[in-house]
Amino acid sequence: WNTGRRNRHSMDLLLTHGYFLREDEAEQAIMRPYPPLGILYISSHLKAQGYEIEVYDTTFRLKREFRQFIDTMRPSIVGIYVNLMTKLNALEQIAYCKQKGHRVIVGGPDVPQYADEYLRFGADIAVIGEGEATMSELLPAMISGSRLNRVAGIVFRDESGSIVRTEPRPLIQDLDSIPQPDREAINMEDYIGMWRKHHG
Repeated sequence: WNTGRRNRHSMDLLLTHGYFLREDEAEQAIMRPYPPLGILYISSHLKAQGYEIEVYDTTFRLKREFRQFIDTMRPSIVGIYVNLMTKLNALEQIAYCKQKGHRVIVGGPDVPQYADEYLRFGADIAVIGEGEATMSELLPAMISGSRLNRVAGIVFRDESGSIVRTEPRPLIQDLDSIPQPDREAINMEDYIGMWRKHHG
């Protein structure tokens, strides 16, 4: 992948999520933020294979800061982790990224049941199930422009606009084969400080 196809910031993939603590009054009342381990596992897995991965942790950021980051970094591919709680924010993120011309991958527990809807809303590819092995095949395919129907565990639109579901991907059997989450990609002190302040 070191063939000059990268964008000007030498980033193969931006990973992010839709949890904005500072803009969620209900979550501010609880103050129990957890690091986004899902994307941190994906990050460490792909970095171990030599990819340039950037993580944008939205937990202590504002939505406008996310948009500014997208405008500044201009990643060609954005991967967004979605769960039920962050769905509406993620839809805003998808819409903004697509408006700016970026390709969007969505994954997470909310995606399997609503993959078609995420594609209709603008996402390019929905990852079903565990993302580590899938992203290892999907990312180089997207970078090189290869056919996506050979990548198991995804849903996407083909050239005609039809929704395509590839064969399911089996679960990872050897969990020890997955590197530890990429905690260095985020500021863990923000989380530790928040928990100490509000919960001792």
